[in-house]
Amino acid sequence: MKTLGEIASYVGGQLRGDASIEIKRVVHPALVRDNSDLALILSPGAASLISSGKITNAVLPEELADLPTPNRIIVNHPRLVLARVLELFARPVSVYPGVHPSAVIDPSAKIGRHTSIGPYCWIGPETRVGDHSRLVSHVSVGAEVQIGENALLHAGVRIGDRCQIGSRVIIQPNATIGGDGFAYVTPEPGSIESARASGEVRSFNDELVRINSIGNVVIEDDVEIGAGTCIDRGTLGETRVGRGSKLDNLVQVGHNVTIGTNCLIVAQVGLGGSSKVGHRVVVGGQAGLPDHLTIGDDAIILAQAGITSHIPARGIVIGSPAEPRRNFLEQQLNIKRIPRISKQIKELQQQVADLTEKLNSLTRED
Repeated sequence: MKTLGEIASYVGGQLRGDASIEIKRVVHPALVRDNSDLALILSPGAASLISSGKITNAVLPEELADLPTPNRIIVNHPRLVLARVLELFARPVSVYPGVHPSAVIDPSAKIGRHTSIGPYCWIGPETRVGDHSRLVSHVSVGAEVQIGENALLHAGVRIGDRCQIGSRVIIQPNATIGGDGFAYVTPEPGSIESARASGEVRSFNDELVRINSIGNVVIEDDVEIGAGTCIDRGTLGETRVGRGSKLDNLVQVGHNVTIGTNCLIVAQVGLGGSSKVGHRVVVGGQAGLPDHLTIGDDAIILAQAGITSHIPARGIVIGSPAEPRRNFLEQQLNIKRIPRISKQIKELQQQVADLTEKLNSLTRED
């Protein structure tokens, strides 16, 4: 439980009202029950809920500072304040204190201080787990893995041999780090090679030879990885996710991919092998990047974009095949104009036909 004064001080907001009010819950404005609730009003669209009279404590953006609530915390960046307030009221993940009797830890593994190793976890040979890290349950960690301090691995996470996981990394349930890359070769040129050369399938994949992945995965500090996401190990070197980057659920990161720092990669994105993603890049849901292509720093890839070429720094692309957003919007506008243009063409055709008929009639009279 926190007082309004403590909350205002923590988020850097301006308090108007009673600083001693104790807050038990932080809620959406529609869910306020009593005077111990704090309503988070993040945009003007939610302002109408104030009129219900139930809301006595609220966090408000500056443009709504004069709304009639008895106690207000005025802020200039509501979304950031949402994050800060929820830090205060966060519910810690339930973990087993210490090492659960069902956990299997190789004798050569090094387990740091104040760690939690939950039920049915497995820690492989020569692996190190840093201080204060938490493995919730059914977590599998291979041989020679390095896990930093204050890492949180949720239920069902799988970490392959020799991978490196930084400090304060959060990995959501059933993510797999360090599976083999999807790499095969045919003894003779196969269907893909013939299609590239001639545009036709003239040879066939009679045998697929596996290319083993003997590299690893490096996850730098403060990375978060969503549920069900898969990050393949490098073929020879490493697959790397840069510091502070956030990967959503069900993202596929191919072998030898490099992702820069502070990237946001949304659900169901696919990054082909050896592709490179710069720093602070945003990739929208279901976008796809083939192998060996590069996305420049600060680029924005909008949802479902199909990348077919390198994207420059600060580029904004959309569509499949992807193209600059401005070009795409112009094309969409032109498509919407087609019915009107078609009607105009028909009218012009009729006018030409009428004029031709008149001209012909005048010729006949002469």
